[in-house]
Amino acid sequence: MTKVHTDAFIDRADFVHFMASHRRQNSPHPLKFWKATGRPRYLLEVFSLLLAISILFLAYRYYFGSLADVFDEKLCAKPVTELCLLEQQVIDACRVSANCEALSQQKKDAAAAKQTDTPLVLVEVFYEVLCRDSKEFIIEQVFPAFQKVGGIVNMSLVPYGKATERQDGNEYVFTCQHGPNECKGNIIQSCAISLCEGKDRNLALSFVNCMMVSHDSAGAGPSCAKDVGVEWAPIETCSTSSAGNKLQHIMAQRTDSLKPKLNWVPWVVVNGVHTQDIQDQATNDLRKLICDTYKVRMISINRVQRRRREHNPPSPGR
Repeated sequence: MTKVHTDAFIDRADFVHFMASHRRQNSPHPLKFWKATGRPRYLLEVFSLLLAISILFLAYRYYFGSLADVFDEKLCAKPVTELCLLEQQVIDACRVSANCEALSQQKKDAAAAKQTDTPLVLVEVFYEVLCRDSKEFIIEQVFPAFQKVGGIVNMSLVPYGKATERQDGNEYVFTCQHGPNECKGNIIQSCAISLCEGKDRNLALSFVNCMMVSHDSAGAGPSCAKDVGVEWAPIETCSTSSAGNKLQHIMAQRTDSLKPKLNWVPWVVVNGVHTQDIQDQATNDLRKLICDTYKVRMISINRVQRRRREHNPPSPGR
C-alpha cells in the first residue's frame, strides 16, 4: 500500500512539474523573465509618476489660470481712457489698442482745432434704437467716424425718431414705432448720454454702439455697460425714474422742433442744417462729410482773419 501510494504521489508531482514547464515554454513572456527584470513593478511606478505629474499640472493651470482670468477681467473693466495710460502689454491683453489709437487721434485733432480757432463740426443724429437703418448707420458710420475724427466733431445723439408722446399728470407716455421695447431702449440711451456728458465723449457713443450691435438692443444695457466700463446702476435708476422720463421728453422736443420735420430715420443735421445732399453724404461717408465741412469752415475763418489783418495792419511800433 505504501508503494502504491508513493508511486501515485510521484506520478502527480511529475505531472504538475511537466505542466508548469510546458506553460513557461509556450508563454511569450516567461514569468521568470518578468520577475528577473522587475518590469511590472517598474512600469507601475512610471505610470503612477506620470499620473501624479499630470494631476499637479492640471491643478496648477486651473488655479493660477483662474486667478489670471479674474485679474484680467477686473483690470480690463476699467474705462478705456484709463487703460490707455497703462503699459502696452496691458493694452494688448485687454484688446483696446484700436481704441487707444482712436483716442490719441482725437486728442491730436482737438489740439489742431484749438490752434486754428475753428469751431467743432456739430453733427446731430436723430434715430431709433430698434430701427434697422438706425442701427446700421450708428455701427457703420457714426461710431467709426468718431473714432477717426472725434477731435473735430461734436457728435450729438438723439434717440427718439418717429415716436410720439402725451402728457399724463407729471409724466409723459411715449409710443414708439417698434413697440415698448424701443421706448425702453431709447430712454436707457438718453440716460447714458446724459450721465456720460462732460466725462468722456467716447464712453456714451461706445455704449450706444454696443447696444446697437446687439441682437437684443433694448436689453443689452447691463452687458454693454460692463464692456464699455461705465456703471450700470445709475443708468438703470435713471431709466426707471422721472429723471429718465424728463430726459426722453427733451429728446422728443428736440426732434419735434426740427425744420424740416423728420420723416425718416436716421436723420442727420450738420451745423444746424439738414438737406437731402447732407443726408446722402452722411449715409455714404460720414467721416468725409465731417472732414470736408471742417476744412470749409477753417478756410472761411482763415479768409476772414486775413481780411481783418489787411484792413487793420499792425502799427510800426509793434
